[in-house]
Amino acid sequence: MRKSILLIPLSILAAVALAASTRDDETLARAYQMQLQFRQGNPDVTVPLVKMLEQAVAQSPNNAALWEALGHANMSKEGALSLAPPDMPALLATAQRARDAYARSLALRPDNMLALSSHGMARMVVAGFEGDGAGVTAAVEEMNEAVRRAPKSISVRLVRAFTTIHLPVAMRDSDAVIDDLRFILDNATNPRAEDVVHVLLGDVYAETGKPDAARGEFGQVTGASSFAAEQAKFRFVDLGKGAVAPASITKVRESTGSRCVTCHAAGIDN
Repeated sequence: MRKSILLIPLSILAAVALAASTRDDETLARAYQMQLQFRQGNPDVTVPLVKMLEQAVAQSPNNAALWEALGHANMSKEGALSLAPPDMPALLATAQRARDAYARSLALRPDNMLALSSHGMARMVVAGFEGDGAGVTAAVEEMNEAVRRAPKSISVRLVRAFTTIHLPVAMRDSDAVIDDLRFILDNATNPRAEDVVHVLLGDVYAETGKPDAARGEFGQVTGASSFAAEQAKFRFVDLGKGAVAPASITKVRESTGSRCVTCHAAGIDN
């Protein structure tokens, strides 16, 4: 008799757990599709994406994957906000929410190196807004630790490269950025993205006094990205005059944060 009494609540708990798992999986799948929409040029999708995931973590607070997805969603929203006239309080608050979501995910699953590198990314953005130099250093070290522990992860290396590349040359570990971008190129399968990364890598070489290496990267742009091809052409002219224009470097680096469409949008480039 006792056994039957126990089996009833256990079966109910199992059914509830299964339903929650199915619901969470569906939410994560939907979040992935919405992230693709953002990368393909729809910044408006980030608001309902964040709202959906906020509701999901309220229902499943112990799901590390949902918290990580919420962190990614807030960073996408950060990118969308940066396309509009500057709203510094909103940008800071969004980056803080991303950082905190990644922290919750890591507390539940400390071995997730993408969450660790992403936490470092969000932490660096927050520290930059707050003028916290020590915070920037600690954030970069988090990304470094993630790469040390997952050196073959394209995602982990991409986060570090695309975040730290924005630091001033004097503060940046350019060798690490070069290593990450080279690794990404060696494992990339998207010709348009490869073109953009060649330009990004060439710019780092140009900034660090390696013009021949820079020309080598610009020369590998295939034209799959007409944007990258145009930028490479400008850079050959600039290097002939002595240096790549900082404004041109900034224009390409914007694509690593808010202009994902540069690499990800389908059917609008070569």
